[in-house]
Amino acid sequence: MKMAHRKNNKKLQRGFTLIEVIAVLVIIAVLAAVAVSRVNSTKEVSAITERDILKSHLRYAQLRALGDDTSWGISCDGTTYKLLRNGDTAPYNLPGEDSAVYQSKNDITFNCGTITFDEWGSPGTEDIPEITVSNGGGTIKVTKNTGFIFHEN
Repeated sequence: MKMAHRKNNKKLQRGFTLIEVIAVLVIIAVLAAVAVSRVNSTKEVSAITERDILKSHLRYAQLRALGDDTSWGISCDGTTYKLLRNGDTAPYNLPGEDSAVYQSKNDITFNCGTITFDEWGSPGTEDIPEITVSNGGGTIKVTKNTGFIFHEN
């Protein structure tokens, strides 16, 4: 008789335990935190992408100088930059671009002036100022003499 009473009692119990409710709330909090962090880092990701594109274009200018026995370089002007050959006033198209002037996305700015590589791929014997990329893009450095191009966050 006692056993039948317990079976009926279990059928009447409905709902969630406190542990189940807390577990669901913790899962929701973790998902919300991930979503918020991804939204906040969108501009930083764009800036890092722009930095990597500029770095590859600098390497392209360096390779053109090595293969052409003349100097090639990149000239930055705020949100744009262009590829220039020694003595030419008109810019050349960069790889993967439809125009001679590269325009950054999301108003990312570049602070680099003009960096020129000679026929040996060297930017010269003087220190090259750091290239800064806005909105968390970090900096690009070009090593004097060797022309080694790398970035720092």
